[in-house]
Amino acid sequence: MLELLGRVLPVFAVIAVGAIAGRFARFDERTAAVLNDLVYWVALPALIFISVADADLSAGVPWSALVASVAVVVVAYALGAVVARLAGRPAGEANAVGLVAGWGNVGYLGIPLTVSVLGPATAFAASLTSTLHTALAISIFLVAATLDGRGRGEEAATPLPVLLARRVLGNPVVIGIAAGVAVAALGIPLPPPVANTIGLLGDLAAPGGLFALGILLRGAVRSLRGATDQWIPIATAVLVKLVVMPALALGAVALLGVPAPWAAVLVVMCALPDAATVFVLTAQYRTWYRESTAAVVLTTVLSLVTLPLTLLVLP
Repeated sequence: MLELLGRVLPVFAVIAVGAIAGRFARFDERTAAVLNDLVYWVALPALIFISVADADLSAGVPWSALVASVAVVVVAYALGAVVARLAGRPAGEANAVGLVAGWGNVGYLGIPLTVSVLGPATAFAASLTSTLHTALAISIFLVAATLDGRGRGEEAATPLPVLLARRVLGNPVVIGIAAGVAVAALGIPLPPPVANTIGLLGDLAAPGGLFALGILLRGAVRSLRGATDQWIPIATAVLVKLVVMPALALGAVALLGVPAPWAAVLVVMCALPDAATVFVLTAQYRTWYRESTAAVVLTTVLSLVTLPLTLLVLP
C-alpha cells in the first residue's frame, strides 16, 4: 500500500501544481496545447522506445499471455465504446471512451509497481505487456478515429488503406514502439550518450502530460457540472477500467492457462488507473479530452481502493 501511495501521490501533486498554474494567464489552454504536443510528439515516443529497447527478448514469450492480453484490451475497449454509443454519444466520443476504458497507466505506474510487488523477475513480462497494451490501444483508437473522420476535408480523396497506414504507422508512439522492438530484437546496445539523451526526453512525458492535464482541470470540472449526458460514459469508463478489466484478466489467465509470472503481471496491468497519456491522445484529436481529464483523476483516486483489493486475488 505504501508503494502504491508513493507512486500515486506525486501524480496528484503534479496535477495540482498544473491546476494552480492554470489560474494565471501565462498558463492558459494554449500552454497546455504546447505541452501536449511536446509529450505526444517527443517525450512519449522517447519514453516508450527506451523502455522497449532495453528488453531482453531472448527470454521468450508464452503465446497464451499474448492472446490473453489482446483479448482483454479489445473487450474492455469495446465495452466502453458500445455503452457510450448506447448512451447517445457520437462515434468519435465513443471511441475515446473505449480508449479510457481499455488503456491504463501501464508505463509510469505499471512497470515499477509490478516489479516492486511481484519482484525483479517480472520486469521483462511487465515491459512487454505494457508495450503490447499501448500499441494495441493506440492502434485501435487511430483506426477508429480515421474511419470516423473519413469523408471530411482533404483526406476524403486519399485511399483508405493509405490513410490508415499513414495514421497508424506514422504515429510517433507507434514509431517509438517499432524502433524499440527492432533495437531489442537485434541486440544493439545503445551508446550511453544516446540512451541518456533519449532517457532525458522520455522523462518529460509523465510530468508534462500531468501538468497540462492540471491546467485544463478547472475548465473540465466547470464544463462537466452541467453536462449530465456525459456522466454515464465517464462512469462506464471508470467502472470498466478499475473493475471489469481486471476481472476479465483473471478469467482470461485461468481459461488460457497463462503461466507465472505472466498471469499476475497481466492482472496488475489491467487493474491500473488511467494515465495522462489518454488525455494527451484524445486532446490531439480534440475529442472527449475534458471528460478524459475527469476519468484520469477519478480512476487514480479510486485505484487506491481497487488496486490493493486486486493484489489480494492475484493468480
